[in-house]
Amino acid sequence: MNREERHPERFRSSRSGRFFGGTILIVVGGILLARQMGVAIPEWALTWQMLLIAIGVFVGARRSFQPGGWMVLIVVGGAFLLNDFYPKLSFSQYIWPLAIILFGVIMIFKPGRRKRYWDGFQNESSSSENNIDINSVFGGTKKRVVSKDFKGGEVNAVFGGNDLDFSQADINGTATLELNVVFGGAKLIVPAHWKIESNVDCVFGSVEDKRKETNEVAENKTLILKGGVVFGSIEIKSY
Repeated sequence: MNREERHPERFRSSRSGRFFGGTILIVVGGILLARQMGVAIPEWALTWQMLLIAIGVFVGARRSFQPGGWMVLIVVGGAFLLNDFYPKLSFSQYIWPLAIILFGVIMIFKPGRRKRYWDGFQNESSSSENNIDINSVFGGTKKRVVSKDFKGGEVNAVFGGNDLDFSQADINGTATLELNVVFGGAKLIVPAHWKIESNVDCVFGSVEDKRKETNEVAENKTLILKGGVVFGSIEIKSY
């Protein structure tokens, strides 16, 4: 029995993440089975590029196709697939620069965002703001949140990582933090008595609560996690 099962009142994970991953596996398995039964399945349908595109479409559909990181997955997968079909175009050398530019455009023009922190290298700082907005591309961020009325925010990491320390912060009621991790990781240091509700979709990724065990759970302090993890992880710890 793992820690989450021993303390279900402290860490709750929704069924959406398991449904998401299970759907991907069912679709991939169904295609492989159809191919073994003689159905003409093109080679490109079973490539990692198509997997990225499928994940991007699925995540986009769950978010009503609002601008987000799912667009980067579709662009990267589509670009590499196009390069396989037309190798003479030498398109592969432009894929990652274009993906990074797209990610930047999405973050700049995404509505409803507050102050942003852009990091292409390891950066350490403190924030007393009630909302945070952090984007890391090919780099990392270390941030200590000291707000006594933390409301939430958004953290994005593409080929990067983010360490967020909430040990000196406080929540009055609930706070919602969106985490989108693609080929990267995020570590959250959260007080052991906070409740964690995870609504994160994981594809070849994970969300793990490794906080110290405690019998004191605050009913009025809940941190809701949402977003997605693709080839990465979110780790939750406490001092």
